[in-house]
Amino acid sequence: MPAPTPTDADRQRWAKQMEHWTRRVNFNRSCGMTVSQWDRDGVVMHLPHSENLCNSTNGIHGGVVSALADTCGTGASLAAIDFEGFIATVSLNVNYLAPALTDLKATARCVKPGRRIQLSRVDVHDVNGRLVAEATVTNMIP
Repeated sequence: MPAPTPTDADRQRWAKQMEHWTRRVNFNRSCGMTVSQWDRDGVVMHLPHSENLCNSTNGIHGGVVSALADTCGTGASLAAIDFEGFIATVSLNVNYLAPALTDLKATARCVKPGRRIQLSRVDVHDVNGRLVAEATVTNMIP
């Protein structure tokens, strides 16, 4: 069954979420994370390469890469179930595949949009399209 056609109310809600996650979530803002897509199909977030986020080899620290994946996957879970309240990460599994030496783009899609438990898959790419990390994020509505 195809997803319902988005309404103006859907688009406004999604724009509000994009704005909130970019400007109102302190951690996201301090890292420079931005959101370029938020809808039922998924969430896309961006993280600029910054010396403040890097390890000693000028690569973005793995903890920051995992935070990007967690944040993007959690957003995809919220978007898939049209929920705007508190959601908690239950599990995060990240596979690091290459050094993160450039700006990053995370793309997440909720693959199990349940009422209480959601599971999202996240791919993190660098500006050259190289897969830097892949993750699964399990979230729960408490």
